[in-house]
Amino acid sequence: MLPESLLHPPGGKPWLLYGVLAVSLLGNVALVSARWADPVAEDLAPPAVVAVGEETPVSNPPVPAEAVPPLPEPLGVTTRTGTQVYTGTVQSSLSATFAGAAHPNPMALSQVYARLFAWDLDLRRDLHRGDVVQVLYEQPEAGEPVVLAATFISQPGTAAERRYAAYRYQAPGDRFPSYWTEDGTEVPRRLIDGPLEDYEQVSSLLKDRPTHEGMDFKTPVGTPVVAPRAGKVTQVNWNHAANGNCVEVRYGDGVLAKFLHLNENRVKAGESVSAGQTLGLSGNTGRSTGPHLHYQLERGGKVVDPVSYHGTLRRTIQPDAVPQLQAVVKQLDEQLRGRVASL
Repeated sequence: MLPESLLHPPGGKPWLLYGVLAVSLLGNVALVSARWADPVAEDLAPPAVVAVGEETPVSNPPVPAEAVPPLPEPLGVTTRTGTQVYTGTVQSSLSATFAGAAHPNPMALSQVYARLFAWDLDLRRDLHRGDVVQVLYEQPEAGEPVVLAATFISQPGTAAERRYAAYRYQAPGDRFPSYWTEDGTEVPRRLIDGPLEDYEQVSSLLKDRPTHEGMDFKTPVGTPVVAPRAGKVTQVNWNHAANGNCVEVRYGDGVLAKFLHLNENRVKAGESVSAGQTLGLSGNTGRSTGPHLHYQLERGGKVVDPVSYHGTLRRTIQPDAVPQLQAVVKQLDEQLRGRVASL
């Protein structure tokens, strides 16, 4: 279970959550690491804190802050028109709970909401009748809704009540916004030595869909994709209609890694690669609904969960950046409280 200090923070503020975004591009972000065993086996153990300046499990170096191109102001930093709040009470499934949302695609809103809490909750097993969901979101002209803040109250009004929340915030030096707790802990976990140094969010975990055999990272076209382990390229661009440009690498421990939907390959079959070497650039080729990297692992013909194979870490913001985060949280909380539409 999560620490009580996060579940019931001082001042009545909810424990903050999100999910899905970028590897830190600035050294002022500390890392909190934890190995994640089989995700269906048991709850995660509390992560250990790794202070800034100490050795961390990450071997892929971050991009220097001065090399990060400026981006437009992220959503959720200031009050904007067009935000909506939805509150629902769970009666059965999460998708059924969101069916009453005044959104053109309630299922999409449900999926984005669930993505925030997938790292700490199983929203199939852990749902109870009477649980309360609440989400503040914006709907761009195209694409899925953008959640600015979300809360989940498990078993409200009972001794077992637990409150979770996620707040969208762009940490200093990060290229993309992510989701954070009020005390500065990032909600989504990150793979240790993953295939991307910079990405927007994890858009699909292996356990999300039984028919999906990999982990998806939403990232702009042209993001460097690196080899997490040393190995040998076994093939490239097979089943191109579905996979698009793709690379397959057999790691030194025998695990087979597949990198799909690339915009460009940078290696050839038979080539030996070292850990951290660029294999290609991310893209939107093949059977893909948007720019992303599909990362798939297999051992002995069986799919391996990248979360279990790599282990995960969680970042924390340095104390001097926490006041800015808390100001954003306060503003988002006010919007959540001010415009609540009950189910």
